[in-house]
Amino acid sequence: MSGPESETQARRRTIVVLQDEMRRVLDASRVLLEEYAAIVKGDKTQVGSSLERVKKSEEDVVTLRSALIRELSQVGTLLVNREDVLRAAFAVEDMFGHVNGVAFKMSQLSRSTAKDKKTGEMVNSLLGSLIDGISKLNDSIRALSINSEQAILLTSQVQQIESDIDNRYREAVAYVMKVTESIKELILLKDVFEAIEDCADAMLSASDASTILALGL
Repeated sequence: MSGPESETQARRRTIVVLQDEMRRVLDASRVLLEEYAAIVKGDKTQVGSSLERVKKSEEDVVTLRSALIRELSQVGTLLVNREDVLRAAFAVEDMFGHVNGVAFKMSQLSRSTAKDKKTGEMVNSLLGSLIDGISKLNDSIRALSINSEQAILLTSQVQQIESDIDNRYREAVAYVMKVTESIKELILLKDVFEAIEDCADAMLSASDASTILALGL
């Protein structure tokens, strides 16, 4: 087996593991909308189930990251951009900590707060945009093994979505500070919005890492 062929196979194996990681992050992010709907309904069983699903997905990502590290250690210097692959993997894993944070902080909201129409619209809108951005990032990482230019194009879309989330996060915080009478609920809502915005920031960091990886392919 020639050197270039060996490098191509090594790259393919590591990218596949990274893609598996990203897919699990996307699946977990989609659970957030289901969780919020369960909070509105007052379905504590479903809320608990949502938290467990996110936790299980996070455990899967940790396992996949360990598998990726083993794979990279085995290929050694065969893969010239292995540091870029590892950087992207850690960035994707970091997103999961924030997804988990959103899930937990939402679970602390009272049903009455979650049922507020305006609040619900803001939370669902932010979550929808977050999932859309993570989906674009997932598509970008999937494209790494096919078309690096397409992968870079998709990360630029992630950046646009993150910017939009940042703007609407500020609007949401300003709104709840004006209308929320309970200090406790105000703090909880701010925590939820900040967790979503932090997750979007982590998404952008992972997008940047994906771009660097794509440029090296």
